Amino acid sequence: MLRFLVPALAIVFVVTSGASAQDARAQVRPPAAVAAAIKAQVANEPAAIRGWYAERNYQPAWDGVMLSALAKFIANLDRHGLRPELFNLSRWQQTWQGLPPTDADAAKLDIGTTHLALYAIQSLAYGFIDPASVHEKWKPISRTVSPVALLDEALRQGPGEFARWLEGAAAPPDVRYRDLVSTLARYREIAGLGGWKPLPSPTRNVGPGDPYPEVGLLRARLRAEGDLPADARKIRSKTIDAETADALKSFQFRHGIAPDAVMGPATMMELNHPVSHRVDTLIINLDRLRWMPRAYEQAEHLEVNIAEGALRLFTAGRSVDTVKVIVGVKGKHQTPVFHGDMRYLIFRPYWNVPISIAKKEVVPEALADPSYVSRNNYEVVRDFGAGPNDILPATPENLQKVASGALSIRQGTGPGNALGLVKFIFPNDNSVYLHDTPDHSLFNATDRDFSHGCVRVSEPAMLASFVLRENDGWNINQIQAAMQDATRPNNKVNLVSPIPVYLIYWTSTIMDDGRVRFDQDIYGHDGEMFAKFGLGGQAVRTPGL
Repeated sequence: MLRFLVPALAIVFVVTSGASAQDARAQVRPPAAVAAAIKAQVANEPAAIRGWYAERNYQPAWDGVMLSALAKFIANLDRHGLRPELFNLSRWQQTWQGLPPTDADAAKLDIGTTHLALYAIQSLAYGFIDPASVHEKWKPISRTVSPVALLDEALRQGPGEFARWLEGAAAPPDVRYRDLVSTLARYREIAGLGGWKPLPSPTRNVGPGDPYPEVGLLRARLRAEGDLPADARKIRSKTIDAETADALKSFQFRHGIAPDAVMGPATMMELNHPVSHRVDTLIINLDRLRWMPRAYEQAEHLEVNIAEGALRLFTAGRSVDTVKVIVGVKGKHQTPVFHGDMRYLIFRPYWNVPISIAKKEVVPEALADPSYVSRNNYEVVRDFGAGPNDILPATPENLQKVASGALSIRQGTGPGNALGLVKFIFPNDNSVYLHDTPDHSLFNATDRDFSHGCVRVSEPAMLASFVLRENDGWNINQIQAAMQDATRPNNKVNLVSPIPVYLIYWTSTIMDDGRVRFDQDIYGHDGEMFAKFGLGGQAVRTPGL
C-alpha cells in the first residue's frame, strides 16, 4: 500500500517551447498514442501507480472537467486547514490551461496530476506532515483504505460528485475531527472580524470581587470564545462579578490553567494570544488527528495526550472515560510520541531502576545515607530476574558496581514502590509504560510533568478493569485484591487481546463535553509543525510543478 506520498514523488510538467500555444491546442492526438506514452512512463513509478494505470489500460485519467473537479477538491481542503498553496494549486491550474505539445508531455502531465491528487488525498486522509519526520519514534500505521483506492472510487462518481464525495470519504470520521474543523471555521470567522482586543494586565493578580477597570472588555473577550454566553448582559461594573468569574474559570480550564478565576500572568498570556495563533494551533492539531487510525481500523485503544496530561479510553471508536496522568519533565525527561500494543500488566511490580537513574540519583543517595536503601525498599541484585533469596548486601563496593553496571538495583514490591501496585506494558525500545504511583497528590497539579518519561495513571484499578475485560475471572474486586496481595509479587497477567496505546501530543483538541481545549506546548513540538505548514512566515513544503 502506498502509505505516504511525499512531494519528491510528484512528476512535474512544464509546457515546452517547441510549439506555440496555438499549434499545441490545434493538435489532436490519438488516445492510443497517449496511453502508450503513459505505459512507457509509469514503468518507473511506485507499484501502486503502475498497478492503477494498468487496471485503467493506461488510459489518461484527467480531462478538462475532471481537472476542474480536482481543483475544487483541493480548494475545499482549506476548510481542513490545508491551504491550496500547500499544493501549488494556482500553478497547476495555469499548466492545465494549455494543451501539452506532445504525447509524452500529455502522459507526463496526466501522471503528475495523479500524483498531485494522491498527495492531496493523503494529506486529508492521513496527514500532510509525515509524523515520523517530527517524532522519530512514530512507526507507520497500516491503513485499510489507500489514497489510490479513494481516488479510484472518486473518479467513478463523475465530475459533479468528485470533490464532495472525496472530501467526505477521505476526511477522518472521528467526531472530534469534525468538531475541530467547525472550530477552525469559527476562529477564522473571529479573525475575519478583527479578532479580540488585548486586555491590559492588572498591576496585581485580581479575582472575584476585585476591581478591574476593563471588566466590559474582559467579558467581550470571554464571550468571543463562548466561555461567557453570547446573550450575557452587558454590565458597567468595574468589579469582577460572579458571572465573569465563572466564565474565567471555564476559560482557564480550557487552557490548562488552574480554574481559580484569578487573572495572573498565565491567564493574561492566554487571554492575549492573538486569534491568529489559535487558528494556527488548530491547523497543526487537525493534522495530528489525521495521523490516528480510523475507528474501523482500531476501534478499541488508549490515547495519552502528553500536552494535556490526560488518558482517554476508547471503545467502539468513542471515548468512554478520561483520567489524569503524569508525564515526563519538560526539557529533561520528555515522554516520547509513539505507539505500541499493550500486551500484559504486572500487579505489585518491582521497579527495575534504569542504570542512568541508579548512577545519577539512587547510588549517590545510598552512599550518603546508609539507611537509604532499606528505608526505600531497594534491593541490590545480580540481575533483575533475581529471586527474593538472591538479594546482595548494599555495601559501598556493591553500590559502586551498580553505578558501573556490573550489578543492578531494584525497588521491592508494595505500596511504596515507585510504580505503585500495577504497571501496564506495551513493549517498546523507549522503556516507557503506564503505571500506578504511591504519590497521588501530584494529580491535583495543573501542570503534571513530573516523571522520568513513563506515564503515571491516576486510576490504575479502573484502567486494569478496562484492559482485562476480555480476560475471564477479572472484575474490579479481583483486580483490587491482586494489587493488595503481597504473597504474589510481580504477578504478570497477559491480555487476551492486545490493546493499541498511542502517546500523542495535541495542544488543541475537543474535550468530551464538546468544548475546544488549548494546552501549553510543554515540549516545544508545535514550532516544527508550524514551520512545516508554512505558518508564522516559515517556508512551505509543496509538491513540485
